[in-house]
Amino acid sequence: MNTPKNEIEQFIYTVCYQSIWEAVYRHIYQHPYTLDLSHSRIKYPDSAVLEDMIVEFTRNINIDEDTLNFDVIVSCTIDLTADGTFGVANHDISQWFILSCSATITNKLESLIVLSIAPFKFLKHLATNGIAVEKNIIPILYKKDLDNEASSFLKKYYPEALEQPLPVPIKKIAENLGLEIIQGHCITDNFSIFGQICFSEGTINVYDLFKCTNYDIPVKRGSIIIDASTFYERNLGCVNNTIAHEIYHWYRHRIYVSIKQIIHKKKVIACRCPTDTAYPQKFETWSDEQQMEWQANKLAPRILMPLKTFCIKVNELYKLNGYSSLTITAEELIILATELSTFYSVSRQSVLIRMLETGFKEAALALQPIDTRTTHSLVDLHGAFSEYRNNSELKELVNNNLFKYVAGYFVINDSRYIEISPSGKPSLTDYALSNMQECTLQFSWQLSEQQRFHEQHSTDILYRAKEIPQESKFTSKNNVAVINLSEKLQQKRIEFERQNAEYKLSATNKSCWQLIYEIIQARGLSKSHFCTLTDLDDINYRRAEKNERTKPAFRTIVTIACGLNLGINTTETLLMLAGHAFDESDEHQALKFCVTSLMGSSIEEKNAFLASYGYEPLGSKQRK
Repeated sequence: MNTPKNEIEQFIYTVCYQSIWEAVYRHIYQHPYTLDLSHSRIKYPDSAVLEDMIVEFTRNINIDEDTLNFDVIVSCTIDLTADGTFGVANHDISQWFILSCSATITNKLESLIVLSIAPFKFLKHLATNGIAVEKNIIPILYKKDLDNEASSFLKKYYPEALEQPLPVPIKKIAENLGLEIIQGHCITDNFSIFGQICFSEGTINVYDLFKCTNYDIPVKRGSIIIDASTFYERNLGCVNNTIAHEIYHWYRHRIYVSIKQIIHKKKVIACRCPTDTAYPQKFETWSDEQQMEWQANKLAPRILMPLKTFCIKVNELYKLNGYSSLTITAEELIILATELSTFYSVSRQSVLIRMLETGFKEAALALQPIDTRTTHSLVDLHGAFSEYRNNSELKELVNNNLFKYVAGYFVINDSRYIEISPSGKPSLTDYALSNMQECTLQFSWQLSEQQRFHEQHSTDILYRAKEIPQESKFTSKNNVAVINLSEKLQQKRIEFERQNAEYKLSATNKSCWQLIYEIIQARGLSKSHFCTLTDLDDINYRRAEKNERTKPAFRTIVTIACGLNLGINTTETLLMLAGHAFDESDEHQALKFCVTSLMGSSIEEKNAFLASYGYEPLGSKQRK
């Protein structure tokens, strides 16, 4: 015998060799004239007997649940005999054969069928049923194969989900597979494991959270243990994803474990699903466990949200809500993802990742890092204004045009990251969406006064308290790299903003109205268009046109700046020419935020923001 080179060969030598030997022995004995005798001294043997057999290699290995299909190529030493004139002649020859085999394996070899035997020729590999596996019995799956693999699973167990958008009844599928779901136990004391699948009958060790001790529970082959914290600390979506993850382990990896147990004579009870799996770097070797975890991690959401019908459902909700992939905001994406997560019974994070995978690149706007307990970059409008108003560091960065508030993020003010639509609406570029960490400011969570009071006085130990929103807190020390990059880009470029032409207009020896009219002319705006954009009376257009000596009021200038989406530099120049300036009052800070951070928004949208804080709207046909 050769020394086995891999798991499949070791399995063949350990439990299949005798059956294969017997099949080859019978074939040779019964069909001696089918042998290749071109190099033999005996051309017409009376008998042929197998003397030795070596497994050379295997190929066309695939699995289908408990069935392992493979071709094994063996080299045989065969003793030929023939009666001749001078007595019995003997001669040994070497012959290679290919055997197509099918083995049924649970926690032992249930059966082995040799489907065919033929002389071996180096032919092209044949297509086979099931999924191809490596010689360590791990499925061969590339990223491009994942959706097809998920469809293959659903075609067997819930084909309806491939025809129309439907929530996949993952618990029912587990039941149909004969799997038992066990909940209510903590697998570890630190919530490092979501769940585990049991490949053998036995006992597993779990943790008592209240007694702070470990204890054993009996399990059957095919038991799925869901950590109690998976539901209480996460959500139902995480539970369903964990069940799908463990089902895939059972579907594709149980035969790997069974063969390991057989060849190593060591019982494997369970395979655990960690909350955080580290994968090798580009040129590092993957372990068997890492490959299987990657496959289960990638397949679970694809089973719960199959490609074709998931896209149908997303497009249906886009149409129903009047969303466009070009203009949808982070807040709208969160609403959409929440609706999808409810429909599919998965987490919102999982929905957003699935949207990205299926071509909805705008989902990156709302996709936070998986662990947002430390830092985050998505900040809603009121949180953004609150921090802008109260944080001098953030205010300085925004006022100095280093960052713009776009789609829920404070983004580096550069054309690499921000693009302006023909209608003047800013959005994130494809590059920005793919490199959010590079171009957005990071915020930490800070407990609000209400939350701090709640935590100091709460006596609730056993039950989860109602969630109270936390506040986003900015510190420059956590954003050194992105601030340095923004400053570097600003130094390299001529200041880039939509109203670039206005910056070229000199304010020297001009009145405020005169400069306003030059901006109107540079934009090519008619009187009616100007009035529509600013919600001002046409008298303001005529004053600019005639360059009246009167100076426009503070709010009139801010209204024009907001309506025409002028930058902060141009706005402050106009205010200076009229003898005005922003002060530190709350209202002025809100108005300044409209100029610096709501660029591209209409006057109506900016007025809605001001109204939410109780401030008077801009425009409204004012004449001052």
